[in-house]
Amino acid sequence: MDKETTRAVSLLLRHASESKTDLTNEVRKSMARVFNAPIISNDQSLDRLLASPLPVLILFWNGEELSDSINQAMLRLANQKAGELIVAKINKRDNPEAARRFDVSQTPLLVGTRGGNEVIRTVLVNASDIEKHAQYVLGRTEKPAPQASEQPRPKREGYTSRGEENRPTHVTDATFEQMVLHAGLPVLVDFWAPWCGPCHALAPVLDRLARDFAGRLRIAKVNVDDNPHYAGLYGVQGIPTLLMFRNGQVVDRLVGVVPENYLRAKIEHLLQAH
Repeated sequence: MDKETTRAVSLLLRHASESKTDLTNEVRKSMARVFNAPIISNDQSLDRLLASPLPVLILFWNGEELSDSINQAMLRLANQKAGELIVAKINKRDNPEAARRFDVSQTPLLVGTRGGNEVIRTVLVNASDIEKHAQYVLGRTEKPAPQASEQPRPKREGYTSRGEENRPTHVTDATFEQMVLHAGLPVLVDFWAPWCGPCHALAPVLDRLARDFAGRLRIAKVNVDDNPHYAGLYGVQGIPTLLMFRNGQVVDRLVGVVPENYLRAKIEHLLQAH
């Protein structure tokens, strides 16, 4: 993302962390300037994009030239829904981590998210499908029927049908209590920041763990730059810091990039005691 887009997303994240019900004039003006056209995201900015309190509609493409009808539909949607929905595009060819994270095999692929969690996807056949899926992501219509030509999403061991259990969940100061402290299952919280190299090195490990322990463990990610409250409350000084919660209480703490096998053993111990 460019500086103006990053600033606008930061305003949205700060707005969400303060639990405001109405957007401030500053946020509205920033969104009007930035989100009235599709934004180009990438591997580095994806976490920040998904942490937005607004729903997000992402079009993955493979560097090929998109049809005029699709480009115009994306532009029109971003302009009409500015302030309600973020419309983004990601080039699969240049961003393999984002493509792997969303299991992108066919393109163009449309993915809708709420709260950082995937709620719908479709291989894009017609430009008219963009508006239908946007309305669903916004909660205004029933889920559109899948395209007949769309291939089933590859199954992986540990996957469930609920997208939010298959990958880390982005949590803010405003949602931490509900998603972590009052969770019905153990939670591993990753306190991280976009500028933190070790945090990015750890991210693929957490993605794999989220898949393998789906339905038994929630993995949550907290961006400490935008959500400092609970990081301060729990004494997070270095990142990445991993806190393991059971019944709303911290039962273990790890700092830095730890070996995957060691982290798996820690999780198994946590689950056995649950």
